[in-house]
Amino acid sequence: MCARCSGSAVEINDLHQRAGLPDLEQCLKKAEEAQSEGDVLNAVKYFLLSPTPEVALNIGLTEIKGKMNDRSWCVDDVKTVLDLLSSIRTEKLQQQKYNKQRNELLAISAYIGALLAMRREYDTIVPALFEHTKLLCTRDTVVIPLSEKQISSELDAWRAHKIPAQNSSSRDCGPSEEQRRIFESVLRKIGTETSGVGQGTDLVTGSHLPSHSDVHISYLTGNRIHGPAFFLEDGRQAISLNDALMWAKVNPFSPLGSGAQINPF
Repeated sequence: MCARCSGSAVEINDLHQRAGLPDLEQCLKKAEEAQSEGDVLNAVKYFLLSPTPEVALNIGLTEIKGKMNDRSWCVDDVKTVLDLLSSIRTEKLQQQKYNKQRNELLAISAYIGALLAMRREYDTIVPALFEHTKLLCTRDTVVIPLSEKQISSELDAWRAHKIPAQNSSSRDCGPSEEQRRIFESVLRKIGTETSGVGQGTDLVTGSHLPSHSDVHISYLTGNRIHGPAFFLEDGRQAISLNDALMWAKVNPFSPLGSGAQINPF
């Protein structure tokens, strides 16, 4: 909360004091000390709390991309640093001079969100998160250890394992050997859920009731929304409240890719 706080230095320092944290300048000093000692986690943490939170983006993204270049990496290897980076102030993240850092943070967050959605069985949003990742990866400034081909093949492998073949007698039914190999690799990256967050699709009251008289089309699926709708930051695009809740649990950033956060809670 302190890292996301906007205000004057006096106001932020007062908040830090109430939270038992060092003031802005002390945070900067601690961040620089941690960086010099190779302590990435504390460097990111204190830079986010300092007058120069953008430095945390460079340090954190370099660390995450380095981990993702390791063939044996898994979600839990990067999640702690990624969670810290997501607390940067929106107005700072959306500044044009930080386009590269913003786009890379959004793309990685969407991809890790897709893997977490698999792990928690949020099946209705897995395809949207993968497609969102692919879209973000096409932005010019994005240089991360992910390719559109890899993202597509992982989504196809997940679908082949999740969606039962309609004709079980067909010789072509079920995943191919390549899809089995890819899915096994994805499962290894996903790891085991340890957060205590409930698994399975979220269903809010009224989810299966007919739509309100105002018809809303889901930005994620292109289908008509049944039950409560959640409007995104532009005030026009909407997704179902069910999907909004699940999305926010695995990816704090809006599906519109603006750098704004999504908060349906």
